[in-house]
Amino acid sequence: MELTGVEEILGRRKVLRKKIRDEMDLIDLIEQGLTKESAIHLAKALSITNKRLAELLPISRRTFESYHSKKHLDRAASQQIISLARLTAEGFEVFGGQDRFVEWMNAPCTALGERVPISLITTQIGIDIVRDELGRIGHGVYY
Repeated sequence: MELTGVEEILGRRKVLRKKIRDEMDLIDLIEQGLTKESAIHLAKALSITNKRLAELLPISRRTFESYHSKKHLDRAASQQIISLARLTAEGFEVFGGQDRFVEWMNAPCTALGERVPISLITTQIGIDIVRDELGRIGHGVYY
């Protein structure tokens, strides 16, 4: 389910130009570079502005804003987008959809030391911490 969710979050085949069948396809997308258009679809899924999304990526806001929607991003930005899309897909699954997940992402979380989950996802370690917490919630350990 997660890979289908990732594909949907990034704009489906229309934007990605390929179906995501397995993790090797994710590697291919990272190596080719995702487009700014895919990143914008991710921002919509997270209910954040493009400016806020740029803050989550290893690219300056100004550079990101200057890119045309079909511009391919570099490997580092593409990797971060894939990681964020995987987190988002998992969150949608755990919380039963976008609204509850976005609400959780923007509220202090006791298990995360009262930090707001979205404030942690600027790095891969932060993404991993938030995904671990989603795993616990999914298994009924925390909520």
